[in-house]
Amino acid sequence: MKAKTVEGGISKIRPVSFAVLINSDGTVERRFVALPRLGIYIISFADEIIRVGECSSGTGRFQSGFCGRLRMISRGKDRKNYRAYHWRDNYRGKSVTVDYFTLTEAFSDSALRRALEAELTFQLRIAHRRWPREMSEIHFLERFRKNKILVNQLRRILSYYGLRYDGRT
Repeated sequence: MKAKTVEGGISKIRPVSFAVLINSDGTVERRFVALPRLGIYIISFADEIIRVGECSSGTGRFQSGFCGRLRMISRGKDRKNYRAYHWRDNYRGKSVTVDYFTLTEAFSDSALRRALEAELTFQLRIAHRRWPREMSEIHFLERFRKNKILVNQLRRILSYYGLRYDGRT
């Protein structure tokens, strides 16, 4: 995805952006950049959004998610690992881009962070007319949809991509 910055009263935000090469065997050998503890991320391949996620442990989340095994042996059978990062199986031998947006301490509340993740995913779905390719579920927390802190952060993130918040419910 190509990033743009939109003016108009919205303070600028810049993510920590980096590429992750997923080897042909599904492993990742890259050391990850130091990431702030609280964040929300968008993973994309070419111009397509793969996944949106939230984070409360910074770099550790990415190292454990990206570097975990894709397959495991269970009861003598080779089985797919169905954890959150199993989507890597579909991107073997490819490089994906991660845009990691730092969040304020207000988002140390996991419910507020997850509400931001859900609303951002929904707003991207409206803008691109499709859900992120590798997301299978989303959980809305209606009580946070009009939260000023959430909406302001959402507007800042969307503005980075040249998008505007569509507040329809």
